[in-house]
Amino acid sequence: MNTPVRTVVAGGGPGGMLLAYLLARAGMPVTLLERHHDFDRDFRGDSLHPWTLELLDRLGLAGRLLELPHIKALQFRFRTPRGRAPTSDYGLLDTPYNYVALMPQARFLHFLAAEAATL
Repeated sequence: MNTPVRTVVAGGGPGGMLLAYLLARAGMPVTLLERHHDFDRDFRGDSLHPWTLELLDRLGLAGRLLELPHIKALQFRFRTPRGRAPTSDYGLLDTPYNYVALMPQARFLHFLAAEAATL
């Protein structure tokens, strides 16, 4: 009889949280270590790009995630002395997620933690 390997993931940022979710989903016992007791602090990342949304869709998570409050950013522009200069237009991408979902990282992390807790 094979005993499942107990795994420890250090760090509850987006990468660690998603890894812990994937391991739990695969049936592996996993413990996530995070030095903070909650996600209520400032983070650098508040954007989920099309490729990330496609990945979350493949995992069956995108629909529920996008039910949470977020902003769909189709384009990004710089403001210059001569006016606005477009830098990107995600609306041109051939994907159902042709935008950047702007969402506080803490909200995304709470979502992943809640999803992992249901496994």
